[in-house]
Amino acid sequence: MKLSKRLNAINSLITEPYDIVWDCCCDHGFLGMALLERGIAKHINFVDIIPTLMEALEQSLQQFEQGKSLPSWQVRCEDVAQIKLPTAAKQVVVIAGVGGDLCLKLIEQIIANNPQSLHQLSFIICPIQHLYKVREGLKACNLKLENEQIIVEKKRFYEVLYVSVNASQTLTQTGAQMWDKHNPQHHQYQQQLLNHYTRMLNKDRLYYQKVITEYQRVFEC
Repeated sequence: MKLSKRLNAINSLITEPYDIVWDCCCDHGFLGMALLERGIAKHINFVDIIPTLMEALEQSLQQFEQGKSLPSWQVRCEDVAQIKLPTAAKQVVVIAGVGGDLCLKLIEQIIANNPQSLHQLSFIICPIQHLYKVREGLKACNLKLENEQIIVEKKRFYEVLYVSVNASQTLTQTGAQMWDKHNPQHHQYQQQLLNHYTRMLNKDRLYYQKVITEYQRVFEC
């Protein structure tokens, strides 16, 4: 199964065994299927709130597993924000393909609802836009950095973040590990962000000037 660049980046980040992977806002379930084939987790939950999408995914998964020896899986049609995490399981919640505001809201709610599970919980996310605000929110949730990457797919830029409370690296609002000053695409992404936040100056000059200054310095790290 050929994954998109974003999903392949997420797939590549999951290198250690998990008890449970939560493939949230999973759309067609391609990432979860790839993880099932790898056998990297004992169980994979596919979670989305759209009934028709999940019914189709259930059928696809039943066909997908025929003749294969795969880990257990479950399709769950429910609000990602309301998922209940087992307390004694090592697990990772994956959220990709949704806006930054929604992604952060889901993470905040999952953490608030499952405080007893945080010691073995990781998040891998690839939100669309508003990454500075997302990173601020993740820091406020006491999440730290495992890994971060810039992904270019179909001429659009994305950030993939792997975070947990147990990580040892500080999470920054603009990213510390992911920038490569020798990569022209990274300079292009920086300029795109600077242009965006320059347009936002009329909304809150003090705040957005701070954001601009921080992005101007990303290649100094």
